[in-house]
Amino acid sequence: MNRKYISNSILRQIFFIIIASFLVLIVLYHLKAFLPGFLGAFCLYVLLIHPLRYLVYKKRFNRVLSIILLMSASVLVIVTPLVFLINVLTEKVGQAIDNKQEIQENIEKGLSQVNKEFGIDLLSEINLGDVTSIAIKIVQEILNTSIDGVVQLAIAYLILYFMLMNFHKMEKWFYKHIPLKAENLKILNKDLRDLVISNAVGVPLVALIQAIFAYAGYLIFGLDDAFNWFIITIFAAMVPVVGTAAVYVPACIFMLASGQTTNAYLLFLYCLIVVGASDNIFRFWLQKIMADVHPLITIFGVIIGVKLFGFIGIIFGPIFLSLVLWLFRIYRLEFTNHQKKDSIKIDQKS
Repeated sequence: MNRKYISNSILRQIFFIIIASFLVLIVLYHLKAFLPGFLGAFCLYVLLIHPLRYLVYKKRFNRVLSIILLMSASVLVIVTPLVFLINVLTEKVGQAIDNKQEIQENIEKGLSQVNKEFGIDLLSEINLGDVTSIAIKIVQEILNTSIDGVVQLAIAYLILYFMLMNFHKMEKWFYKHIPLKAENLKILNKDLRDLVISNAVGVPLVALIQAIFAYAGYLIFGLDDAFNWFIITIFAAMVPVVGTAAVYVPACIFMLASGQTTNAYLLFLYCLIVVGASDNIFRFWLQKIMADVHPLITIFGVIIGVKLFGFIGIIFGPIFLSLVLWLFRIYRLEFTNHQKKDSIKIDQKS
């Protein structure tokens, strides 16, 4: 009876892989707090690598100077608005906590006006005290995690600097050691770029466009403190499903409570039609020139992202979820098609 034994070479390889995998898991476990920073660095790298190549190879700029210039520009575009938004929201949350009773009374007045004119009794269906408390608590938690998000951005920029300084060596190592076919590596490169641009640029851009249209309505129909409402609308517009309605509906209710009945209804109709249409039109337009991300990926990505990364997770969450799903596509391209070709060859031989 012939017995087959596993060779010592294979056993050593298995033992080495087990030890290496165990050590990698230990490292990843202790670095999990920096996951948002790594993901942020990756996104920024995808956005900045082509401008860097242009400056270094086409314009013959100094590499270090080019990197500092691009990183500084990205800070102005990304970090500065984020910090400003956090400050505005923090101030508003503080005011809401101090004036919680007054806000609740204004909402009750507004809803009573709706009931009086349209016969819709929303007050009997909801507990305003609970809703107000939950809303304030949610915003507070987002703001608390947003502070951590600023720290993660600092980590991201530290990692990004070394990635950009050594981008040629890093990409050469990547293409040499990633066990994928050349054509799939090209697909990988294009998909990653489209994915990041669609989420990191497309989502905030659509939100800004919606907020600008909403801001125009706030000014036209005389909403008090319109600019601060505009800033909050930018944040709300990035949240899927609810979107800008989370801001303009309460704004209209406050206008009803202050006696601006006609303007409140006109603002509601304006936001419902114009702002809603701007979302559909510009999102469709961006999908034509960027990667088409499914709405469910955006919804669940935001939920995961805010939980993992805080406020910045509104952008990073969909990217993270898309990357997970994208890995299955690469697997299918790399192995399934290959197996189909092999089966065809076998059938032809038989």
